[in-house]
Amino acid sequence: MNALTWRGGSSLTFDRIPAPEPGDGEVAFDVSLAGICGSDLHPYRGHAGPRVPPLVLGHEAVGTSPTRPGERFVLFPLVGCSSCAACLRGEINLCRTRGLVGLDRQGVFADRLVVSSEALTPIPSGVADRVAVLTEPLAASVSALRHADVGPDDRVLVLGGGPIGLLAAHACAVSGIDVSLVEPLDERRRFAAVLGAQATYASTDEVVDQEFDLAIDAVGIQPTWQAGIAAVRMGGAVTIVGLGQTEGLFSAGDVVRRGITVRGHYAYTRADFENALAILARRPPSLEWLRSLPLSEGAEGFRLLVEEPEVNIKILLERD
Repeated sequence: MNALTWRGGSSLTFDRIPAPEPGDGEVAFDVSLAGICGSDLHPYRGHAGPRVPPLVLGHEAVGTSPTRPGERFVLFPLVGCSSCAACLRGEINLCRTRGLVGLDRQGVFADRLVVSSEALTPIPSGVADRVAVLTEPLAASVSALRHADVGPDDRVLVLGGGPIGLLAAHACAVSGIDVSLVEPLDERRRFAAVLGAQATYASTDEVVDQEFDLAIDAVGIQPTWQAGIAAVRMGGAVTIVGLGQTEGLFSAGDVVRRGITVRGHYAYTRADFENALAILARRPPSLEWLRSLPLSEGAEGFRLLVEEPEVNIKILLERD
């Protein structure tokens, strides 16, 4: 089968590799369309984390399975132990031994992978593949908003206009939440407005005197989480979902004196994932910020996202 394989650093090759065979409790998943996530760019930029080359990256995908002909599925990519306290609570994202497709096992930038049958989430009829493939990144925002318990009476500030930030704006808008977004790139601010942001700003300096109930940091670097803390009201909250920086500083004194809650948030539960797909079915976002390339040109897709972010926000890879 065809696969886009990460070889270390910025090296990606399009190769023929053996197709995997399902084991007990597994099914084959044939990938039709896959999205490049910001986390896939980390190893490409030299920040591999637990990833070990050679590795097929990617965890956002829609496709089919030969075991259930005639159906389309979006892949639930998290893997848990199913027996720990977190898994039994339905919080597979907090399983201590969790895995992720494309991180510690073969990813979706290939013709086929094998997964648990429970990973196949049926796509409702009428929902296009290009919409359904956004389920995974949208689920992260849906989960963050659920934990923060915000509603139409609240104001949310999103920091960052990448795919996660843009879909956070869409999730807020669908729920009737007043949402603003900070992003330095003009084109990304434009799409944020299209997706429902009621105000957009080029710099965090422009929101210093405002008071938001919640800031969602979709970048995850010291300047953005510090800006989020500064922007929320007394007793407000900051949820960090981006992982642009693994260590850094913030003013603990400010957090304590103003009663700010700072929360790290990883991924989503299965219920969040299904809710995200339901939102996409009910209120699909504009798709003009998406670009598609064949899988064989996947290396170019990575390059475009890293070197030309002004005009490339989200790239989808289609099966050749």
